[in-house]
Amino acid sequence: MKFATLTFILTVFAVTLMARPSNLAAARISVKIAGFEVNCRDTRGNRVQLMKVSDLGDVGRAWVVAGVPFIVMDTELLRTLPAKLRLFFYGHECAHHVLGHWYAKSGNSELEADCWAIKDARDRNLFNRDDVSSFAPFFARSRGTRWGHLPGPERAKRLLACYDEE
Repeated sequence: MKFATLTFILTVFAVTLMARPSNLAAARISVKIAGFEVNCRDTRGNRVQLMKVSDLGDVGRAWVVAGVPFIVMDTELLRTLPAKLRLFFYGHECAHHVLGHWYAKSGNSELEADCWAIKDARDRNLFNRDDVSSFAPFFARSRGTRWGHLPGPERAKRLLACYDEE
């Protein structure tokens, strides 16, 4: 386990143990990603907290620590991406919480999260088809992941197919 990951888990666990329920309930409902106001609630209706870190080793991750859902995003990697792609990655991690992947993994959880993020942004008029097409060069060299992310060119095509679905 990477040092940054272990540090994050221990920090969140400590903060969660020390926090009074009223403090957790008063946490911000929305945050800004790439200048856009965003918020996320998990499948159980709980607010998903955002934590920004560096050296995560990935753009973002969805975690639940001591019963508190989190989206963790790497600020250093985010800075290298266009605004709409940053918004997509936030939506992808939010989707894992919304769809309950933390509690019941499916073999298609990464594909489901991708599709949910694209459709949600489309339906809220945050993305148009050209925005989604513009993601392709950023995925081009990706070979996919063992967790189920498609290789880059396939993922880019799948994102467009999701955009076009009802």
